[in-house]
Amino acid sequence: MVRNQPIDSSRYEHEQGIYTCSCCGETLFEAAKKFEVGSGFPSFWSQIGEHVQHKPLDTYGRSRTQLLCRQCGQHLGHLFEDTRTPTHVRYCINAEAIKLAAQP
Repeated sequence: MVRNQPIDSSRYEHEQGIYTCSCCGETLFEAAKKFEVGSGFPSFWSQIGEHVQHKPLDTYGRSRTQLLCRQCGQHLGHLFEDTRTPTHVRYCINAEAIKLAAQP
């Protein structure tokens, strides 16, 4: 994918529902806001409400934002700037930290 090219979410158009925390079931991301970046990690351009906690990190000689489930504290992944998305951020998520649930 070319840098700064708009995201292509067509690969996930068939997915419907909500991604939840694999530990506690808290709702975290809408399937409709998932997209492919080629990193191997599920990526989203928005979170649901305040269900994802943002924790600043300064480790390994760089600053970044860690993402945690607000309810149970499970590590979800990291937040990165990404000009291809409507929100200009990308939630890069560990696939083991989330599961797809049916839309309520």
